[in-house]
Amino acid sequence: MRFRPWVWSVLLSSALASSSSLEAAPLHPAYDLQGPGLSLAHAGIGLAGLAAGTRTLTLDVGGPVELALLYWAGRERPCQLDAVRSECSVAAEPYLDQVLRFDGARVTGTVTGTETQPTSNLGAILNIGYMADVTDAVRARGMGRLSFALADGDPLSNLAELDGAGLLVVYADPARPAARVLVSHGLDFGYGEDWTPGETQVTDPFTFLHGAARQPRSGEVVLFVGNATRQRPDRIEITNAANIAALANTLDGSAGGQWDADRIPVEVPGGAISTSLQVFSEPYGRNPDSLLWVMAALRVPLPVPTSCSTAFWGDHPEAWRETGIATSQRVRSTFSQAAGYGDVADATLRNALRFRSSSDLLGAAKELLREATASLLNAVHPALESPRTRTQLINQVNEALRSRNLPAIWELTGQLERENAAGCPLR
Repeated sequence: MRFRPWVWSVLLSSALASSSSLEAAPLHPAYDLQGPGLSLAHAGIGLAGLAAGTRTLTLDVGGPVELALLYWAGRERPCQLDAVRSECSVAAEPYLDQVLRFDGARVTGTVTGTETQPTSNLGAILNIGYMADVTDAVRARGMGRLSFALADGDPLSNLAELDGAGLLVVYADPARPAARVLVSHGLDFGYGEDWTPGETQVTDPFTFLHGAARQPRSGEVVLFVGNATRQRPDRIEITNAANIAALANTLDGSAGGQWDADRIPVEVPGGAISTSLQVFSEPYGRNPDSLLWVMAALRVPLPVPTSCSTAFWGDHPEAWRETGIATSQRVRSTFSQAAGYGDVADATLRNALRFRSSSDLLGAAKELLREATASLLNAVHPALESPRTRTQLINQVNEALRSRNLPAIWELTGQLERENAAGCPLR
């Protein structure tokens, strides 16, 4: 399992803790996971009136838990406004509603972001979001249908409005293919008719850099958004490559109260390296939804490697046509460092597929170039999903040849041989 928690959220919370003034924080990268079977489970619940009782988050977890994050958000009104900065000021931590009880245990949230509305009919408003890592608590409950109780952590320290909470769980389902999960969070407020022109009227788009695959993939996005209602309009826009999907009026407090915890299917076209997401409070003139965008998570399957062997490429010259590489092309025209190995450099790429290896340096170079030729064709054929790009492959092969280091040459040769055996759909 590859797991990378971005440090931005840690830096943000440290900055907020050391300052009495809070500033707007659009969504930013928080976690990046890759591994077999990664899947998402989520639940949401409105928290209005939480001080008077408890709420329950229920979700289905279909495998070992890798990460569990609890988010919540609300609004303080009126807040103490710094007239110079036009930002709300607060006392030292813990801030209002920063502490909850999750499954009986006290949790203190990290501030994911804030945004001030300097002017409204209720005075200045502070919008604030929190997150707590509850991985250990969720993991301890195992798998299956799980329920977690939420309660007020400090009834004497509450926001004027606590919109809701969402629980996001990343787990490994052995029945599903490998996937990448990207989690972003912050607190981005948008109300299209806000009295203060500028950033309080719109949210910033967020772009997931998930990497490209040649073939289209079906993924999904999970959103946590507060303050929306069924009666007021909004729009969600998802963009990748030339595709734009617009969803109208889907933020409607469906998780309860004024909280949405929505899952949206996402189609990622072949070749798209990123997917952008934005929520809109619009259209203007129709009292659109006032939105607190707290979290967005994307799950997209990792490309399934496909490739063809040296034997296939040697026996099927007709398959070269879609690669743009000629069978008569010389080895040296692609792998320039082959020039240091005599007549090897003058061989055609098709003949290179028939090179025989031996235990000396020249034999090792021949075997590397044999596998590298197949890898090159795999990397550029439009129907194959190679783990290396053309540029990466050429640079790595040239570096190994330049080193004249037998162990390094053998190691790269072995890697390419294994990759070339991933399975050939061109047969």
